[in-house]
Amino acid sequence: MTTDIAVEPTQRNDRTGPLTGLRVLEVTKYVQGPVAGLVLASLGADVVKIEQVGRQDAMRSVTMMHGVDLDERGAAWLYAAVNRGKRALALDVTSPAGQQVFHDLVARSDVFLTNLRSKGLFAIGADLDSVLAINPRIVYAQGGGLGFEGPLANDPCQDTIGMAYSGFMDNSSPTEEPNYPPGSMSDVLTGTNLASAILAGLVQRQLTGRGGLVRTSQLQSMLWLQLLPVGMLASVGGRMARFVREDTTPLYSAYPTADGWIAIAAIHAHQWPPLAAALGLDHLLEDPRFSNFEAIDVNKKALASYFEETIRQRSTAQWWASLRAAGVWCAPVNRLEDLPGDEQVLANEYLVPFEDGFVGTPTPFEVDGWQGARSRAAAYGEHTDEVLGDLGLSHEEIMAMRAAGTIW
Repeated sequence: MTTDIAVEPTQRNDRTGPLTGLRVLEVTKYVQGPVAGLVLASLGADVVKIEQVGRQDAMRSVTMMHGVDLDERGAAWLYAAVNRGKRALALDVTSPAGQQVFHDLVARSDVFLTNLRSKGLFAIGADLDSVLAINPRIVYAQGGGLGFEGPLANDPCQDTIGMAYSGFMDNSSPTEEPNYPPGSMSDVLTGTNLASAILAGLVQRQLTGRGGLVRTSQLQSMLWLQLLPVGMLASVGGRMARFVREDTTPLYSAYPTADGWIAIAAIHAHQWPPLAAALGLDHLLEDPRFSNFEAIDVNKKALASYFEETIRQRSTAQWWASLRAAGVWCAPVNRLEDLPGDEQVLANEYLVPFEDGFVGTPTPFEVDGWQGARSRAAAYGEHTDEVLGDLGLSHEEIMAMRAAGTIW
C-alpha cells in the first residue's frame, strides 16, 4: 500500500503567512520550546533563535533517537524537524555586548519564547521581570515540565518524565506495564499548546495594549490530552477500560483481515444493524444475545468471535470498501510506513517535501487556506550578521563583535 511521495516542493513565499510581520525571539532547547517556535515560523512569523557562541543547539548533533542511528544527514533532519523556518543567531548573551544585543532584540520583538528553567533564565537576564522591563508589550511565553508551582516546579523534565508523571504511560498501555510511545509526543503537544497560548496572548495584547506571561507545561498538556479519562476518574470514580481487544466491546474495535487490520466504530444503537448486514451477519440481529447494546456487552466475547472469523476472510481494502458503502464508520489500521504515500494525507498536504528534501508536517492547522511555510533549517549562526544588521549595527561593529567572541 505504501508508495513514494510524487509531489514536488510547493513554491511559497514564507513571508506571506498569517503571522507575517510578527517578531519572535527564541531561547530554547531540545523539542518542546522549538516546536512552539516552529508553529509560529510555519505561519510566517520572523523567528530569531539564539544559540550560545561555542555551544550550538544539542539537537544539531544527536546520533540516535528511539533506536534509529542518525548519521550527519539524520542529525540535520532532526534539527530541521523542530527548527525549520527560523533565523539563526550565534550570540554570547552573557557578555556585556551580547546583553546589549539581547536587549535590543527584546525591545523590537512581539514574543519572547523559552523553555529554559528559571535559574538559567535569571543567569542570562531573560527572566520575566527583566524582559518586561525592557518591553512591556512583549508576550513572554514559557514552556515547563511538571508545572511552575509546587515542590517539583524546578525539577528537570523532558518527554520521558512528562509522560510518566502525567499518567500517560499508564493510560496508553493495554496492560499494567507502562507504554512509552516514541517520538517525543509530550514535548510536541506541549510546544503546540504553547504556540496556541502565544496567539491568545497576542489577542489579549491587542485588546489591552499590555504584554504578559503565557505558559504551559508537560504535565498540564498531558492532562489536557487525557481530559476525558482523568476527568472521569476524578469526577465519577470510574476508570476507562484499557484497550484489550479480547475485553473491549466488539462494536468499536480493530480486527485482523486477510492481509492487515481494520477498525470499526458502531457507537450508536442504530449503527449495529447496517454493520451486521455489511458483515453478512444480519441473522445475529435476531439472536437475543446480540439484540441490543446491553445484551452485546454481556456477550461481547461471543460476538467478537463471529467478527473475527468473518473479517479474516477478506482483505482490508475489500472490507473498507464494502463497510464504507454501507455507511459503517471504519478505517484501515495504517502502519507508519503507509502514511508518507497515503492519498488522503497528500491530498490535504499534511505531509510535504521541504526545501532541503526532508518530508514532514508543515503546520498543525490551517489559517485562511495557509498550510504552512515550506522552508529549511538554518545553519548554526547563519543569520548572525543579518540580524545584527537589522538592529542597525555596521559591518565594522559586527566584525569587532566577532573578533571579541561575542558572536560567531
